Amino acid sequence: MNLKSTLYDLLYLRPCRAYARHFVGDRPADSIYRCLCSLQFWRTHCFWPNFVHPRRFTEKVWGGMLHDRNPLLTLLNDKLRVRDYVAAKIGSDYLIPLLWSGENAEEIPFDQLPSKFVIKANHGCEYNILVKDKEHINPGEVKLQLAQWLKENYCLDKNLGIEWGYKNIKPSIMIESFIEENGGEPPIDYKFFCFFGHVEFLTIHFDRFKNHKTKTVDRNFEPHEFRYQFDQYSGEYQRPPNFEAMIKVAESLAVGFNFMRVDIYSVKKNIYFSEFTPYPGGVSIKFLPPRQDYVLGKKWEEE
Repeated sequence: MNLKSTLYDLLYLRPCRAYARHFVGDRPADSIYRCLCSLQFWRTHCFWPNFVHPRRFTEKVWGGMLHDRNPLLTLLNDKLRVRDYVAAKIGSDYLIPLLWSGENAEEIPFDQLPSKFVIKANHGCEYNILVKDKEHINPGEVKLQLAQWLKENYCLDKNLGIEWGYKNIKPSIMIESFIEENGGEPPIDYKFFCFFGHVEFLTIHFDRFKNHKTKTVDRNFEPHEFRYQFDQYSGEYQRPPNFEAMIKVAESLAVGFNFMRVDIYSVKKNIYFSEFTPYPGGVSIKFLPPRQDYVLGKKWEEE
């Protein structure tokens, strides 16, 4: 972290988190907290937001973080406990096999695990350890990393303290099978943007852990102009043979929400649920082009 980022964290982000922790709690944001968060929104999106009467997609995502206190969001953001929710909705066949779970890193049975697996903490983002060969990891270092993650409250200790859906998750460790393609690499990630249970478009994420690039297509797998600020993928890519089934899975899981992003993998014609994302982009990712911000904001209003 450079000096500029450190100062920004000390002078702005930490006071925001402190206000969220001590004054907002589990209540919807008040006018002071909305104003504090507006500064980061402006920094990311280059315009001042209206969180009370939002019209743009970005304003509505942030408005959800600030005001929506539906207890179901805690379950949906819990990467371990959401498995039961998904199994009840569409069946357990769509879940990545779970090898182990627990609350104490010291209890992880490394000797009993296969050579490849993925370790996650369930209560936030980027709490992942991809193990391609367990002979090349240091279990002690892994345990220390996990212990550090488990001490954190992802909502209150990260960013602005705004992502309420993570706030009340009980931290746990989960170890899943390593699903792979293309010679042992993590699979392509398909992120379906669903409005009122209807897939509007999806972003396709290639090589997320090395050279992350994205491409956006609509529900007919034709190019769509919405995109993240990430580098755009220019290589060849094909419509998955089970694409219609993937849409059906995403829409089945998104029923009941005015907006939800449903993330899915397709590996050897098998479909696997990845996660729900009510807060796409978090607090620092810009969506382009600006015109789509209004178009998708309107989609959010249509039932």
